[in-house]
Amino acid sequence: MAVMMVIAILLSVAAVGIQNIDRGQATTTALSVTEALFDEARSAAVGRGTRARILIHKELNDSELDDRDRYLSYMCVAVESTDREGDVEGAGWEVITRGTKLPSGVYFSPEESDRVADAIGVGKPGTMRIDLPGKDANGADSFKECYYFEFNPEGVCVDGEDAGMEPGAAVVLISGTRPRDEEEPKLMKNNKVGFVVWRNGRTSIFRSPEQIDLAQ
Repeated sequence: MAVMMVIAILLSVAAVGIQNIDRGQATTTALSVTEALFDEARSAAVGRGTRARILIHKELNDSELDDRDRYLSYMCVAVESTDREGDVEGAGWEVITRGTKLPSGVYFSPEESDRVADAIGVGKPGTMRIDLPGKDANGADSFKECYYFEFNPEGVCVDGEDAGMEPGAAVVLISGTRPRDEEEPKLMKNNKVGFVVWRNGRTSIFRSPEQIDLAQ
């Protein structure tokens, strides 16, 4: 009996360890995916000579399966629409990439990102409504509220909230759970990753949660 109890305890400890490893791998994967999307948006802005934005699904509507599944974890890139001569047509935006879903249980954290942005003096995301890929439950165009980070035609990451802020951005992703109808996911085991986007579009990755906490 004693041997069986010891084995049961060891298996429980091992299971918790495996879960923590899985969460760490998920956030690491999400970080790489998000950083690649920022690089793709910057390349699109420079290559097309127009503004480009990374969009992050912000629509909180747990009664809709797509919104519940995409909330704070679905990202894509959009560019400002132009006519055949390359002139900007106005406020139109066109999504140019397939949507990317972060690994299960990983979310963009507006709250953590804003704290870091305030601490180091870089810009914050703006918000906009845009027609995302796909249709809603009624078959209509899927206009959704999104956070966005923007690059201008020179490849500079500009502030989406306040034109007086310094160029750049702070992006923090967390591993956690989100109770139904609550906006901010609950951080688990301080498992968070992120990076800073500087004026020139280059990024500096936070190597540990402690670095993110120190930046705040």
